[in-house]
Amino acid sequence: MTPDRRLVLASGLALVAAPALAIDPGSSSGAYRDDDADVAFRHATALERDNAEGLLDSAREVRVALTDREVPPSALYGQSFPPIWHMARRGEVKGVLIEFDPDDRTAVVVTVLAAPEPGYSLATLTISNSEGLWKTLDVSATRISGELNPEASERLAARFSAPLFRDPVVADIKGSAAATAEPTGVVLARAEAMIRGDMAAAMALSTEAGAARLKDLPPEAAPMIRRELPKMVARLKAARRVVVREQTAVIFLGPKEYASTVRVDGVWKVAD
Repeated sequence: MTPDRRLVLASGLALVAAPALAIDPGSSSGAYRDDDADVAFRHATALERDNAEGLLDSAREVRVALTDREVPPSALYGQSFPPIWHMARRGEVKGVLIEFDPDDRTAVVVTVLAAPEPGYSLATLTISNSEGLWKTLDVSATRISGELNPEASERLAARFSAPLFRDPVVADIKGSAAATAEPTGVVLARAEAMIRGDMAAAMALSTEAGAARLKDLPPEAAPMIRRELPKMVARLKAARRVVVREQTAVIFLGPKEYASTVRVDGVWKVAD
């Protein structure tokens, strides 16, 4: 290869790498300690969620994962149980996930990211103080940083700064079109596979965390689930709203009843 050719390639690689390097990675310091867990952290990942689906208690919510290793923003996607829960249960990450309304500085919900005893869920707690929890909290369009007051909690000390990611809405499908939307079809296909008893197909249509939940279902639960699934299929075929984001989607089956999907390598998978 000629020197000129090497120079051209090097310049091209620099241009490709520049956007990634322009975003400072998330960092954190602190620890969570109680009788059952002792976890320290040094990385931070943050996701802001709006309330287009109407499932939050506030107009927006921020999730910040303070962890012992880097995790991608996709680990925070979803509604009730983001993928980082599954990662923590498997011992793939340790730390805490804090969730809060950035316009309300008096409360945060903390999920302890530490593998629980078999049969138990991850530990969660709410920390609140009417006079405020934060020593500092700055939220911009692209970044969030904060530090809890030392007296906010005897268990948690935390300081962080991280890029603030989002998963914006790209479509809000209403009416009969919701029943034929691509995310709806994936949830429907998995439900029909489970009715047939084809768990391999059902797991292939699920995210890694969703497949793990199917695998962990106790044998005695299978008959009851199969009895209920035809009702779910009927509700999916009558779905009247799907909120589609860049990476996630929520299919409404009824008031406050919904199914969730996530894009995995560009393909919709069932997250529940």
